[in-house]
Amino acid sequence: MCGSSDKDWRPVSPPPVLKLELYDTEGHLVIDNRFMQHLIIHTTLWREDRSEELTVVELPHNTNSKRISAAAKCRKRGVTQFGYISIEPGREIENNLLGDYAASSSIVENVVGEKGCYFVFPNLSIRLEGRYRLRFTLIKLPSMMDEGAMFPASIDSVFTDPFDVYSIKTFPGMIESTPLSRTLAMQGLKIPIRNTQDMN
Repeated sequence: MCGSSDKDWRPVSPPPVLKLELYDTEGHLVIDNRFMQHLIIHTTLWREDRSEELTVVELPHNTNSKRISAAAKCRKRGVTQFGYISIEPGREIENNLLGDYAASSSIVENVVGEKGCYFVFPNLSIRLEGRYRLRFTLIKLPSMMDEGAMFPASIDSVFTDPFDVYSIKTFPGMIESTPLSRTLAMQGLKIPIRNTQDMN
């Protein structure tokens, strides 16, 4: 969760990591750097049953001016946020999903040394307790090589399995970093690593 102070920042753990596999016409796995450098993945937050997007939510009616905006805190971190806007007296909406919503491709090796195309989301945080899914959408950005392509194009999307977001009081703590997270971090990707003493 992301609460009213920096110590309340709890990133999604382990950080989401997506791998893109691209095949040629003969079914062989290929890595096309020129194509993959124009790809990004954008994420949104959804209900567990996928019935409603919850990236931005309406705050409770009793929210008042004494509340310190989590979005204001996140601006200090340089992360993506929409801020909040008033929709009518006593009601407003604000980010429920905080952090960097988009990730570009990285050509790196996995735990067995196989090179692949990965997208990493190391600092996503969710401010309200509940059970959710993340939806990741693969987007192709226009390039000089694309004739007539003026706008980003959505290629495909995928949902995560359901996961729980805890209140500050019930938060069980960060879990140990996965072998893949450690491997990607060693290659320069900015992934927070925990319980690394057993790597020595």
